Amino acid sequence: MKQSGQTADNEAIKVAHGALPRRAEFARKALIRYIHDHSLEKGARLPGYLELRREFGFGSDTISAAVDSLCQLGVLEVKDKRGIFVANPHGGQLTGRTIGVVVRALSGSAYAATLASFLQKALNERNCQCLTFYQGSLPAESPRPELDEFPGLAQVLKEHVCDGLITLVSFSSAAQKSIKSLNIPCCFIGDDDAATMPLSVLMEARRFVREAAQELAARGCHRVIQLCASKEQLASRRRELPAMLGSSYDGGAEIARTLLKMAADKRPDGIVSDDDTIVSGLLAELLTAQENGVNYLPMIATIMHKELGERYPSRNMLLFQQDIEEYAVKAVDLLIRVLRNLESPRKKLSCRFMFSK
Repeated sequence: MKQSGQTADNEAIKVAHGALPRRAEFARKALIRYIHDHSLEKGARLPGYLELRREFGFGSDTISAAVDSLCQLGVLEVKDKRGIFVANPHGGQLTGRTIGVVVRALSGSAYAATLASFLQKALNERNCQCLTFYQGSLPAESPRPELDEFPGLAQVLKEHVCDGLITLVSFSSAAQKSIKSLNIPCCFIGDDDAATMPLSVLMEARRFVREAAQELAARGCHRVIQLCASKEQLASRRRELPAMLGSSYDGGAEIARTLLKMAADKRPDGIVSDDDTIVSGLLAELLTAQENGVNYLPMIATIMHKELGERYPSRNMLLFQQDIEEYAVKAVDLLIRVLRNLESPRKKLSCRFMFSK
């Protein structure tokens, strides 16, 4: 029975995707990266076989197998005595790089879920495959995680499946050493007081605390405190302002109960927190516990994510805007520049919280 054109195309893609030896697969990815990184369009000529061998460090048979595979997929075309040409730079639905994204937990965190989504979007737009690794939900004061706390991550790194990592958690010293020994670039996204990795996109959390406290003081607040989500934050930020510790929505509710037990003249009249989940729990408990009349509602300076547009049940708020997509794009572009040897692997970029006046 004669195959339809679509079926024949699918079979060719299956063969091209699955029949390559491991080194030929690496060579094929290298060729895809070369096409994408040099913005080659249809009809562009690639270097010859000898130059490709020198460029990527593979043998003749390996390069030939990779080129043949891409010809089957319609990405390349070999013209006798003329060379190798790009037939369709987007053919075959192949990616040039595989990037791992490491997330502690998504439960209860719209921010983490949104950031992970924007990272995947930015990677896909840059011709990269995204592999996401999740850790189970842990208390915020738990120690920095190890690689084996993320199922499959250690094995994937050992086998060099991932060309690079973007992590939303700050790994333990041992985990960082393991990643470094494998020569895999790793970019951290997070608060500046949690940064221990040389390649990072940092949220200026301590600067936010200072500026938020100044804004509260300018509005007449005299007893200003900050809420910290972990003991690590508490140790780092307590010089900025007096602090209370509480993680998650329930932690915010517990802080509210503690404040309501305090003498009225001792309660803070201004609160700073860069964790919208803690603030939501705090406000919900304050309003619920004072159902017969709200006598205590401090002014709160906190975060409003540009993409989420949080709504808080209080008008007594100072909001600083955070652009989640900006962090994702900066991290992806920084990591790719490092992978292309266009940037130092010891680079830190900062993103500010912007006050919404």
